[in-house]
Amino acid sequence: MRHARELLMRWMSVCVLAASAWAAGAERSLPDPSASRDRLRDALTQALTGHQQTKAVLSAHVLDLDDGSTLFELNADRPMMPASVMKLVVAAAAIDQLGADFRFQTRLAVTDRDLVVIGDGDPTLGDERLSGAAGRRGDAVFQAWADALLGAGIREIPGRLLIDDSIFDAIFVHPHWPPNQYQEWYAAPIGGLNYADNCFEVVVTPATTGPLGLGVVPMNGFVRLVNQTAADSRNRVAARRARDATQVVVSGSSKSAARLGPIAVTDPGLFFAACLRSTLSKRGISIAGATERVRMRDTRGVLDGNIRTISTHESPLSGAVVRACRDSLGMMAEGLLKRAGAGGASVGSWQTGSAAVAQFLRKQGISDDSFVIDDGSGLSRNNRLSARTVTTVLAAAQRAPGGGLLYESLARPGRLGTLERRLRTSDTRDRIRAKTGYINGVRTLAGYVDSAGGHRLAFAFLYNGTATTLPLTRAQDAACRILAHWPNDPPALAPPAASKAPAKRR
Repeated sequence: MRHARELLMRWMSVCVLAASAWAAGAERSLPDPSASRDRLRDALTQALTGHQQTKAVLSAHVLDLDDGSTLFELNADRPMMPASVMKLVVAAAAIDQLGADFRFQTRLAVTDRDLVVIGDGDPTLGDERLSGAAGRRGDAVFQAWADALLGAGIREIPGRLLIDDSIFDAIFVHPHWPPNQYQEWYAAPIGGLNYADNCFEVVVTPATTGPLGLGVVPMNGFVRLVNQTAADSRNRVAARRARDATQVVVSGSSKSAARLGPIAVTDPGLFFAACLRSTLSKRGISIAGATERVRMRDTRGVLDGNIRTISTHESPLSGAVVRACRDSLGMMAEGLLKRAGAGGASVGSWQTGSAAVAQFLRKQGISDDSFVIDDGSGLSRNNRLSARTVTTVLAAAQRAPGGGLLYESLARPGRLGTLERRLRTSDTRDRIRAKTGYINGVRTLAGYVDSAGGHRLAFAFLYNGTATTLPLTRAQDAACRILAHWPNDPPALAPPAASKAPAKRR
């Protein structure tokens, strides 16, 4: 019995010693929070400033959304040109102003003689990517309207096609956008009625002799082609339109089929009307009269009593937010900005939209000297945002009802969107949601990181002032990897080279 008691006491002593040793080892293995943050600051400083681009200026801020603390800052309050990171801020403001469940409503109606379309500023009508994701054709809304007209027994419109796009102003292209980029898809106009991203493509068909065959997609009578091509063995064909012109000159030669564009249109409303006419005509519905712009609503948005609605198409706000943030489609962001500024007697414009975004920022406690809102897409070089302004918006979006919409709309590494070719390794692929930004001399990145330690972080890295941006892209990616690993020691700073997104991506 005594022997048994001695064995038990020895076993208990061993257990106590082992537990003590384990506890001491565990205590030593737990990272010191302050030391971990110091290492994080050192690693981020090295990653973000070790690029050898002496003219580059950086505004950077990293916020821990779990406790609201700042993990890193460098010139965090310095206003910078944000490029397309502006889209993120505008999207957050539009969600706040309109509500995450907001739906654009575009109405098809008739009077006793005329066909009427009343716009709501929807930038997503006819967008091929959104339509394809939903399993529909790009012209699904026009086909549905044709079905509604035929179902109502209407095959002939004896009068005119009236379009009311007065929810927005008639300034379709921002005056501060680069004047030599007016036909580029990323500088497409925005109106109260929009279709197919307000862009078209020229379809080239090869020929053995004479000029090449030409067509336009989507089919419409608004764009006029001037064929100056010739059959040849060389593939050198180009399309160019003069500023504010609907005429497009196609020149050169091609031995194979090709598509040129996307090319931005000049007038979104008239382009919309021409595409609608084309679809209705193919369905056997004729419109005798011309297309005219007419305001059909009073300042309260009330329709005249002799107008009968045939069909109303609804589009969720989420579609425009995703295309603006994930794919960086500028006209979507401009539509969000102007729609946020429209309401009551106010017409959606860059002025009213910018005022709405500014009001949203002030509501988050952001001072006026931290931002300048000039457009929605970030193409204007007059925009300014500080890194702290951006992370404050990201934090506010997470707290707000419907905040998940902004998070889900941001690009993800290795997936469709502007991060498709960046940060694709296993340690970052599923931890980052972000908005990229690029204009001449500007490279920006902002978004969220879910760290290895279980913290959601908001970050903004805004570079200005250098013509060589690839090293800055690498620096941003290295910083994101560091955040993804935190509070663990960061990986070696050897990220792969970044690639630019294809120029023709929409």
